[in-house]
Amino acid sequence: MKCVTIRYLTSLDLDSFIEVARTVPYQRINSDLFPGVEVWIRRDDLLDPLISGNKAYKLLFNLLEAREQGADTLITCGGAWSNHLHATAAAGARFGFRTIGIVRGERPQVLSATLQDAERFGMQLKFVSRDLYRERSQPAFLDLVGLEAANSIFIPEGGANFAGAKGVRLLGELIESTLPISFDQLWVACGTGLTMGGLSSSIHSFPVCGVEVLKAGESIRRDARHWHAALKKFPRPPDLGQEWQRTSSDTDEAPSAATGIKLVNEYHCGGYAKYPTYLREFQRSFERQSGIPLDPVYTAKLMFAVSKEVAAGRISPGTRMLTLHSGGLQGRRGFQLIK
Repeated sequence: MKCVTIRYLTSLDLDSFIEVARTVPYQRINSDLFPGVEVWIRRDDLLDPLISGNKAYKLLFNLLEAREQGADTLITCGGAWSNHLHATAAAGARFGFRTIGIVRGERPQVLSATLQDAERFGMQLKFVSRDLYRERSQPAFLDLVGLEAANSIFIPEGGANFAGAKGVRLLGELIESTLPISFDQLWVACGTGLTMGGLSSSIHSFPVCGVEVLKAGESIRRDARHWHAALKKFPRPPDLGQEWQRTSSDTDEAPSAATGIKLVNEYHCGGYAKYPTYLREFQRSFERQSGIPLDPVYTAKLMFAVSKEVAAGRISPGTRMLTLHSGGLQGRRGFQLIK
């Protein structure tokens, strides 16, 4: 069995984060599930045991802004198995922030393993009705749920704000600067358009393709175009140790259409968090052959999509494909899989 290096994000500063992120391994996948093509995966699930994957990148600039503003509390929201809630709670415990998680629905008699972890990390959980939770994008949301905003910052569900988008753009810059070989394509799983938009704004060596993990209609494409365009208003950083400088006072204006955003929507497997038998069997085969754990919600569907696209002949023989492991392995417990 291959030895896995344990990495930790030990301090809250940009250079330290980049130093760790540069060491994230790229692994070639040896499997008969992808005949005729060369498939690699960037293992951002190994960035940190608790704060990993794209969740870490989306949190990074939110945490730095909270520290800069002198905030002592992080408020965010999510569901019972939210990777973002879990990572935020862990980050708060490690870097000295109080955390409050607004959770959709009534408090159950037995918390999910995710929420048990969050409470163990010190997060205060506040359960709200589903109707009230639908107002989470409204400016008055914290007032509606009875929370004080003083000395705190609110991080939207999934880290979906401009600070989160900057973090994903940083991930794209890191990918560009650490590639072990040249690739023809990058494939990522998409629940919203933020990761796709952030990566497509900073990766120029090859096209980026997103695999939609839910029935999203056009929302993911619109979201990806929005974040792509918003990030394009900011100059590329001269080096990865310097944050972007703001060049516009309004990042919410309607963006122009972005180019190069490719999405496939045939592999949601019935909808968000749906885990049919055929996907479970594929994941089992993939993990047995590669030794790489996947999560059923995102990365299992990503690799399933790549396998099916190869089998259908839509990916040319000899293509070198890079995939992104976006973490989320704590969520395996919701499907009776060992973390």
